[in-house]
Amino acid sequence: MSKNKIYPFAVASVRSMENKLLSKQKLMQMAEAKSVEEAVRMLSDTAYGKTQIQDVHQFEQMIESHLEETYTSVAKLIPDEALIDIFLYKNDYHNVKVLIKEEISRVSGKRLLVRGGTIPLEVLVKSFRERNYAELPTIDGDAVEEAIALYAKTKNGQYIDTVLDKACFAAMAARAAEMKNRFVQKYVMILADLTNLKTALRVKMMRRPFQAFEDAYVVGGSIRLDIFVRAFRDESLIPVLKETAYGSLCEQNMEQGFTVFEKACDDYLMDYVKEAKYKTLTPEPVVAYILAKETEAKCVRIILTCKMHEIDAEIIKERVREVYV
Repeated sequence: MSKNKIYPFAVASVRSMENKLLSKQKLMQMAEAKSVEEAVRMLSDTAYGKTQIQDVHQFEQMIESHLEETYTSVAKLIPDEALIDIFLYKNDYHNVKVLIKEEISRVSGKRLLVRGGTIPLEVLVKSFRERNYAELPTIDGDAVEEAIALYAKTKNGQYIDTVLDKACFAAMAARAAEMKNRFVQKYVMILADLTNLKTALRVKMMRRPFQAFEDAYVVGGSIRLDIFVRAFRDESLIPVLKETAYGSLCEQNMEQGFTVFEKACDDYLMDYVKEAKYKTLTPEPVVAYILAKETEAKCVRIILTCKMHEIDAEIIKERVREVYV
């Protein structure tokens, strides 16, 4: 990508779209709703309401349809660029996971498939079933076969997720390196680091061996594997991890439990994304808008899921992530 390329129309369009992002106040109002039905009605009054549902349990359809619309709208702003593709790889890999598990369980996973990846869903489904990886350029066919083989050997579905997550991050890191966009490169690095930190804490809390962490460790981050090797030798991960760029994040949140740390990680990433607000002629605001919508969707999903389980409003509000606006 040329350093001199500017995106005035794309940025102006995104600035207008940002005005429709759900505010923290709106999310808090949904959290305080008396029932999940009331919360869904509030959501229906926003852009998410374009998708009508017959039952509140179908709220996921509203979220996925709105995200798909977001991906399509943003792609039209920069049709000649593969800039946003790097953020859509996870949708491609999510769909492959669903198809593998569908094949294993013989239970339809159709409702779990999502649009908005780099590969049209129909092409992905057909090519996967034919094992025609040539038609799936963003998918690591060897990783798919490895995941299937490991499941056949162990009957442990977790290997499907870990193997394909590693492949997805490898694809993102490789694409980020090619793009030479510092904002995107740093985003991928931070995302990989935070993913590894969350995995480390989860493994440590479950008292599982270091091998379980190593199996799930993803590439692309700044925290080397040998640092985690040292961290796992102690009762607590913090003494070693506080030496990294995420020292404060770990010291302030790791001991408060996984839910708190996971939210802190999401907020950390959003703080970085917000830096794009100050750009005007570069693609960063376009990328940031995608990430803002994905965070917004995660917040909506958290609120409605908690509402369905009748979790107290104050607890829900504690779990809502920092938003872009």
